[in-house]
Amino acid sequence: MSDSPLVKLLDDYKTTHVGYVYGMSFSQALVLTNDAWKERVAGIPHNSFLIAAGFDPEHPADAHAFDREVILLRVLEPVALPSDRDLVRTVIEHNQRRTEDEVFGTDQHDGHDPITHNELQFGGIKCRILGTFFDENGQMKLGSDLENYMCCTRLRVFKPSAKSLKMIINHVNPEVLAKAFEEARKSDFTSIPAPLEIGTVRYTSTARLHRAKPDELVPVFVQTSDFFSRRTAVLGMTRTGKSNTVKTQVAAVQMAAKRGGVTVGQIIFDVNGEYANANHQDDGSSIAEVFVDDTVRYRAVDMPGTDFQDLRANFYTECDAAIGLLNNLTKDSIYRKNQGDLEEFLGDSLEEPDTADPGVHNRWAVRKAVFQCILYEAGYSCPAGQEVRFPVSAGVLAAVAAGVPAAIPPAPGPKAAVAGSSVTLAPAGRNHFSGPIAAVAQWFRDARAVNYASPLISSSKDHWVNTTLESYLNVLARLNSRGNSIFGYRAISPFKSYHSPRRAADIVDEVLAHLTAGRIVILDLSAGPVEVRTVLSERIARQIFERSFTTMNAGGIPPNMVIYVEEAHNLIGKKDELTGTWPRIAKEGAKARIAFVYATQEPSSIHPNILANTENWYVTHLNNDDELKALSKFYDFHDFQESLKNAQDVGFARIKTLSSPFVIPTQIHRFKPSALKQELAEIEATNASAAAASKATNKSDTARQETTPVSANLNLGP
Repeated sequence: MSDSPLVKLLDDYKTTHVGYVYGMSFSQALVLTNDAWKERVAGIPHNSFLIAAGFDPEHPADAHAFDREVILLRVLEPVALPSDRDLVRTVIEHNQRRTEDEVFGTDQHDGHDPITHNELQFGGIKCRILGTFFDENGQMKLGSDLENYMCCTRLRVFKPSAKSLKMIINHVNPEVLAKAFEEARKSDFTSIPAPLEIGTVRYTSTARLHRAKPDELVPVFVQTSDFFSRRTAVLGMTRTGKSNTVKTQVAAVQMAAKRGGVTVGQIIFDVNGEYANANHQDDGSSIAEVFVDDTVRYRAVDMPGTDFQDLRANFYTECDAAIGLLNNLTKDSIYRKNQGDLEEFLGDSLEEPDTADPGVHNRWAVRKAVFQCILYEAGYSCPAGQEVRFPVSAGVLAAVAAGVPAAIPPAPGPKAAVAGSSVTLAPAGRNHFSGPIAAVAQWFRDARAVNYASPLISSSKDHWVNTTLESYLNVLARLNSRGNSIFGYRAISPFKSYHSPRRAADIVDEVLAHLTAGRIVILDLSAGPVEVRTVLSERIARQIFERSFTTMNAGGIPPNMVIYVEEAHNLIGKKDELTGTWPRIAKEGAKARIAFVYATQEPSSIHPNILANTENWYVTHLNNDDELKALSKFYDFHDFQESLKNAQDVGFARIKTLSSPFVIPTQIHRFKPSALKQELAEIEATNASAAAASKATNKSDTARQETTPVSANLNLGP
């Protein structure tokens, strides 16, 4: 046992001894300590780590089998000793005897005799048992509980040295590393990504003693592989370091991907613009400026002279997203509440149906064409010469062109003959016709009038205008079925700023292409229409989820994705249906290699099912008991309730990751773009050298094959 890593844990045990265990259970240990021992180790802070061992490091081989372990403890609170009542009485009586001019004691014992002073120095500490370190075939392992304890315990307690503490908090069991390697391989890595130094150990807000020596600060590493295909919560009040933590993780994932030659797409739903733009907290830089060639930024406003892409949809090409957004924007409109046609029109979906049912698909295509005409009449700008194409039978065309003569008894509606349409549509493929958008809009108005006089019949002998299409045509004509004037398309005219005529491609397809290529996509939702945050964000997220699962279900391998959501309580409500997009991503996304990172200051407002399935946690300051109560249900965060409520220091976090069995109080490193740029340049230089060497090797092999005689490559026999 002399070479055992357990001995190394005790390190300089003679100077780090702080007490004795005098009572135990499977979950807690009571420690007898002394002020002099505390002074020797620069104090025992609240929530600090202690270790307890019953073997002599000088003679480990002589230890009993039960003692060949090191127990990891966390300091919780003081605990009374049986003798405390007498000692308190002694202190009170001593102070009562002081004279008025004796404010301070005259010696180091504060006026007590040495024996009394020694007795007064002893006190008890209650500690949580976090686990047991033990030696298995020369490898140190950590069990997350206590296998056995002795009533007559021999355990001595030590405060870990910096070297020992580094071993403790960064320890990962071999089987956990093996599993991490398997998970990394599933994400296309050939080895486990290098761990990230996220910060240094910090126990309390008052860091005068335990962090006094910068060269002895203990680094905290997290396994980068813990964040792939996992859920991560970043919790804390505003201005306590949430965005700094997320930026650090974004950078770590991108660096790991570049080192491993793996593509990992990352998308940030940036509600406050903290990731797309430089600010004073990031040394005047941002994620976008560090990863210049790998970052694409979007905003829902025109940004001339910048590299921001337009997040807004082109309503003419993305009709389903457009009508969904207009539905949200007009939900409180007085015109909508009083007009059934407008209500039915805006409540419809223009999501393209399967072409396997031509009838359903054709009806959708007609409604889409009418919708485009409604946009045009409402003043939504479109390219010059915009044409509209839709399916329509020759019979319907002929009926609209002919109109309804007075001799034919009219149907309910206008009580007069209806003139035929003068608009001529051009053939545009089988059973399809097209024309300039203004002309098509007029044709639909003419078709509506004809249909009210005498219903139009489709080639399938059904009514060509069903109830839903009727509502579209009425909104376009601004007339109801009785011929009375209605507000119609004017109800959507105020929302033209939500439309981007410059966008040619579907925003969702464009974003997914960037993610598949391994880029960082930042959706800056801090500017522009607020509703875009809900509608477009949900649409993009839903497509990421659905396309990844479609690939997986077809037997393919979905691309690696990481989704980051700021102010997540606005998107993942506590009472949301688990069948919704965001809850499904959080709950099921890991199956399709989608990692989900959500940041919020209100953990109690997040769906409890999502919290229960979260593997990685970063928690800074929370200011009320309701939020702390919601958090304390998970892992050992209950131990930090008081600290989390009181300590408001920026970047002071309590971290629990997949590979670590307990929470580690950590001061998160500040996001430093300058250092990241240097690291990125080194990675790219290394990758370029490796690529050049590989190319040279391949070229040499090709030349050797070309100059080698054919007979040398063939077994020609004797």
